[in-house]
Amino acid sequence: MRRLGQKGDTIVEVLVCIAIVSLILTGAYVTTQRSSVGVRNSQEHAEALKLVQSQLERVRANAATGAGDVFSATTPFCMTDTGPVFATSGPDAAKCVQNSSGAPTTNQPMYRLTINRASSSGGSLFTITARWDSVTGRGQAQESMVYRLYE
Repeated sequence: MRRLGQKGDTIVEVLVCIAIVSLILTGAYVTTQRSSVGVRNSQEHAEALKLVQSQLERVRANAATGAGDVFSATTPFCMTDTGPVFATSGPDAAKCVQNSSGAPTTNQPMYRLTINRASSSGGSLFTITARWDSVTGRGQAQESMVYRLYE
């Protein structure tokens, strides 16, 4: 009920409105931020899976050429355009750190690619892994694929 001469809102009403609007805007910001991180996380996993598949195709191509370098691998390695890189340290190991297009990089996001070979009956079992620093801030993320290749 208004009294004569009373005009406008009280300071309490204005502060309550500001608090409500602030809560709504904060909720919208948090939701948008989580969605953005989720989208980037999905993109990184898709890029890593593409790199793992590329490494798999290179392993298959190397085995098909008759060079068979991949069948003699005993240490973790990765594949490049010129063939396997068996170094786990030193300048050659940098070739196993690649960007989303498969080129060596030192900028984020960078994917560390490793291929491990285990002997199995009649062939080899290759585990191809891509590791990278997760956008979620929870350590490293990875994508792996296992492939059996017969000699």
